[in-house]
Amino acid sequence: MDSLRRLTEDPVGLERAWDREPFVSSGLDDLGDVFSLAAAERMIHTGLPLTAVRLFRDGKLLPDEHYRRYRGTNPRSREQLADGGRIAELVGQGATLVLEELQTHAPEVAAFAAELARETDYEVDCAAFLTPPRGRGAAPHYDLVGVFLRQLQGSKRWRVGRPVRPLPSRVLTVDPKAVEPVLDAVLKEGQSLYIPRGFVHAGETGDEPSLHITIGFKGVSWESVLRTVVAGAAERIEELREFLPPAFATLDREALLRERVTQLTAHLADLTWAALPPAALHPRQPSADPVAGSLTAALRRAGEQPRRSG
Repeated sequence: MDSLRRLTEDPVGLERAWDREPFVSSGLDDLGDVFSLAAAERMIHTGLPLTAVRLFRDGKLLPDEHYRRYRGTNPRSREQLADGGRIAELVGQGATLVLEELQTHAPEVAAFAAELARETDYEVDCAAFLTPPRGRGAAPHYDLVGVFLRQLQGSKRWRVGRPVRPLPSRVLTVDPKAVEPVLDAVLKEGQSLYIPRGFVHAGETGDEPSLHITIGFKGVSWESVLRTVVAGAAERIEELREFLPPAFATLDREALLRERVTQLTAHLADLTWAALPPAALHPRQPSADPVAGSLTAALRRAGEQPRRSG
């Protein structure tokens, strides 16, 4: 659990809070080997696709036309990219920068996320948030996954409220006045905040800027597992593959329903955890290539291959 301990110093306390309550961790090590302000600087100036960047000001999303540029000169084939110079200007004017798809563009983040996925058996996704002093990012909202906010530089105040609906499966508009507050905390370097899915939250900076990385954990729901189990039952029980009776049939539909439910219940009663299909229990997580030396290693392997004749 080495990678998870870079997000919390108390795995036992985190387990008790998981999916139930926010949880603050302190005294964590420096995460500069995974991501930093210098890494963010490099990213915005290396031709990021426009979809990898968002900018907020006072809780509102800025149109991407404010920081869009094109690769090449052919109007029909010009790829839309993020303009690093314009992004820097907008941050200087008080906008919060969000770097999406962080694992795609930062190998160190990809390696860290892959290790977290192995340790938790959850799908892991990452984004970075850079907010200038006295800035505010997204408006109060909630996520459909549990998230860690790992503070890398500066500080940020977070207000967290109880879910509008526990363990939500879709995003709804949030009325901040209807949210019951449960946590008001300033996150500093070396701290992290775990926010369960559905908990409403919003952040703002004081007199210093803030850089944090958001790490989302998406698990497999019991609903998903049971859907797979029911599909498997239909493969074994012929009656479950039957169509419902036609409208003109005189069969007792209520009795048929009870019979099918009994058959399915008997099948479920015999299930064990070991018998569940592995594909239904593990989310998909892209594998991470080595952070450095992958091309060198590839060339070395190629050189070790037998020489082809002809």
